[in-house]
Amino acid sequence: MSKKEKREEEPKNLPSLLNNPMTNYRVYYFSASEKVLWSTIVLVSGGLVGLVFYGGMFKKDGAATLATYIADIVVFLAVGAVATRFFVPAVKNMLKNRRDKQLKKQFIDLLETLSTSLSAGGTVNDAFLGAASDLQNQYTENDMIIVELDEIVAGLKNGHSIENLLENFGQRSGNEDIENFVNVMKNCYRLGGDFKNVVRKTKTIISDKIQISEEINTKVTSNKIQLYAMSLMPVIIVAMIKKAGSTFAENLATPLGAVVITIAIFVFVGAFIWGNKIIDIK
Repeated sequence: MSKKEKREEEPKNLPSLLNNPMTNYRVYYFSASEKVLWSTIVLVSGGLVGLVFYGGMFKKDGAATLATYIADIVVFLAVGAVATRFFVPAVKNMLKNRRDKQLKKQFIDLLETLSTSLSAGGTVNDAFLGAASDLQNQYTENDMIIVELDEIVAGLKNGHSIENLLENFGQRSGNEDIENFVNVMKNCYRLGGDFKNVVRKTKTIISDKIQISEEINTKVTSNKIQLYAMSLMPVIIVAMIKKAGSTFAENLATPLGAVVITIAIFVFVGAFIWGNKIIDIK
């Protein structure tokens, strides 16, 4: 079993130290509405693209026959199903990456609050207790960092140690920066250390990494736009030519035309995947 398959089998929620189901950030699961929405969008989009390339076959004297309508339905469903199979996981990965970025940003805000509290002379436990109330002015009760802080505060009040509570959060976060912060915090507890300095440096490092990432994304944005625009051009061009000239549409609807289109699509998809890997800078 591959590493990717094992990751997909991970549960949506994992138990906290209080045995409450908490979000497993290492994986992303669609909600019922998200699954219906994105599956429908991808299915319909893929089906329409399939009709652009393969629609209108089995016409007789330029007129659609029953076989034409049946073939169009088959093409719509078949291409739509293939698109759903490959693009819905891509959408899920996109939404997971967006959530990971939000979690990292919210975690930086937590570190900022902790740093302020520790600089004022508070203990680590007091800093987390104070952060829960401070961040409620910035986030709603459903935001990830508030949910996690509420669980940490509840754990502290029930006698659990802060390092174990943070370790549980770090393991579920799937974020290297958060896990590293938790490990450093644990070592500080065991060996003694400057918590204020640890929090401050961690915040600086994560903030710098985010800034560099945003700068890279800004530089490659134009390339991404060009790639995605070029991805749509063949569909638009074929649709316009088929609409404007019946001869082209008839030639495209022949068995030979279908073979040529299929080869062209494979070449085009390969070029898109290759181009996407080139501009996907980590």
